[in-house]
Amino acid sequence: MESLRATRERQGRRILERLRRHIPEPSRLLDFGAGRGWFLESCRQAGVRELAGADISELSVGLMREAGIPAVRLPLPEGDRWPLPLESLPFRPRILTLLDVVEHFPGPHLADMVQHLVTQLAPELEWVVLKVPVASGLLYRTSRMMAALGPTQLLEQLYQCGTFPPHESYFTRRSMAALLPRVGLEWVDAFGDLDFEPGSLAERAHALRRVPRPLVTLAGNSLGMMATALGMQDSCIFIARRAS
Repeated sequence: MESLRATRERQGRRILERLRRHIPEPSRLLDFGAGRGWFLESCRQAGVRELAGADISELSVGLMREAGIPAVRLPLPEGDRWPLPLESLPFRPRILTLLDVVEHFPGPHLADMVQHLVTQLAPELEWVVLKVPVASGLLYRTSRMMAALGPTQLLEQLYQCGTFPPHESYFTRRSMAALLPRVGLEWVDAFGDLDFEPGSLAERAHALRRVPRPLVTLAGNSLGMMATALGMQDSCIFIARRAS
């Protein structure tokens, strides 16, 4: 959990730095599927004004409220629609963040669900940030190769098999370029991220826990450098503007 937290906080700083290229003073930000609120905490420390989180988990909502961050509990989706309790929000969001969220949406309903979220927040909504896992990532490709040879544990972990909700989709830049216009968004910016800390891969990769720690650390650092050099990071962050 601490390794995951370190990754999410680092990513939060990167996302805000990149977002400020397009919105110098971001405000009225709603983090949908906020989890433990790590991204919102990064936003608060960076001086972002008016923040709120939303999640289906009562535990997540409680943790955010304990940290002094407004939070609302989401109802479960209804088919291809996910109603937002807008009356419970302290503001009408200008920015919507969907970080490690849409890959959990059922594939046949994914586009309709994202479009429904965007439509509910119009006309005040201006920007949407999506962070998704990508199939072009080095760790994903390595896991696929290992699964072809027999061991499937790493690939199963990437898809979060046995958890709720699992990963339903992996993306590419091409598939996101096709998805965004369908949901009323215009692609503005995109950048990759490793989605793990090279020095603490052992804490994140359950399948490698029996491997000696120095070897896993060496492998993590090597994977990190290779993925960065080749542009094969395992996640991608997309910044999009709501289409007129």
